[in-house]
Amino acid sequence: MSSLEVWYEALRALAASRLRTSLTMLGVVIGIASVALMLSVGDAIRGVIAQQLKMLGSNQLIVQPGTKSEGGVRRRMGDASTLTLEDAVAIGGLDYVAHAAPVRQGYFQVVYGGDNSNATVMGVTTQVLPVRDWSLARGVFLSDDDIRSAGRVAIIGSSIATEYYYRRDPIGQVLRINGHPFTIIGVLSGRGRMLDGSDLGELVVVPITSFPMAMPLPNAVHYVMVQVGSERRMSATERGIMELMRARHHKREGGRDDFAVTNLATIAHAGAAIGIGVSAALGIIGAISLLVGGIGIMNIMLANVSERVREIGVRMAVGARSRDILEQFLVEAVALCLIGGLAGLLLAFAAAQLVTHSGKFELVVSGRHVAIAMGFAASVGIVFGFYPALRASRLSPVECLRSE
Repeated sequence: MSSLEVWYEALRALAASRLRTSLTMLGVVIGIASVALMLSVGDAIRGVIAQQLKMLGSNQLIVQPGTKSEGGVRRRMGDASTLTLEDAVAIGGLDYVAHAAPVRQGYFQVVYGGDNSNATVMGVTTQVLPVRDWSLARGVFLSDDDIRSAGRVAIIGSSIATEYYYRRDPIGQVLRINGHPFTIIGVLSGRGRMLDGSDLGELVVVPITSFPMAMPLPNAVHYVMVQVGSERRMSATERGIMELMRARHHKREGGRDDFAVTNLATIAHAGAAIGIGVSAALGIIGAISLLVGGIGIMNIMLANVSERVREIGVRMAVGARSRDILEQFLVEAVALCLIGGLAGLLLAFAAAQLVTHSGKFELVVSGRHVAIAMGFAASVGIVFGFYPALRASRLSPVECLRSE
């Protein structure tokens, strides 16, 4: 028989026992839907992790104040006021350092006309824009003149602009931070959690020189973000910052430093590895559910062979070869899996749309997921259908014809 005839006979045989075929196919449907959805969830998680890591900026080091002791008790990292604007300028002069952005940061009540909320406020310089890779939805960013003159101007996050300035242009509006008036000159684009847990969409950015909170020291900063020109120079730059800061703060090597340097590249690599691991684990879970369906296919194919012994004998008697019998039953198993796979993909698409329309999570079943899922389906049909097909092909024509 030709290939088309083999497939036609396979579909006819499956249609002859629709109830049994449907129940067997149910395991494949659930398995394929699980594989497609698990792969989609894994990719979505990796996308979220990648987005968060992108918000950290590329090739970054964070210089923080060290710990200090009170009453013999060491407090947490960053409580000491040991970093200054001058330290940031000195770090920016090191080889391989592209930008050094000092930051003052606090949590304040912000009043927007008749509304108010608590928001994270960052006092920054113009260096923060390339370091954080921020972009503006509208307006302009801080200028060097704003920093030098301690201008009372502010950039707000997109969530603040949407919630408190609905149908109004926020540019030119005045808000009050900790009782101080600031004029809005720009709106940041994007939203999402940053390294410190604050939301980019709910952020207020002001010049570091007009940060609305008195610092323990006149030029103290909470931390310095450093962008290195090349990823290959991260370790060398980290060592250079350590040496520079020890020299500036009169610390001996081997003693207790009053600062700490964190390499965000290690965090980024760890996050990417976690994303890949989660995606692989979810895919394996989906594959296991599909293998359970494959066991059901083997059972039904073995039952089919037992019930169709006489048919097999007749086919062999009229000239069918063992290879033809093997091909016939193997194609039936693969057809069963492919039809179940298509139904499973439709189920996966529907589930992904429901999740996406809920607005809490965006789930997309891509062409790659479809190809992987259907590849799994065909593989399961071949693997679990081969033994029943091989058993059918090895039956003796005489014994088959004698059976009732």
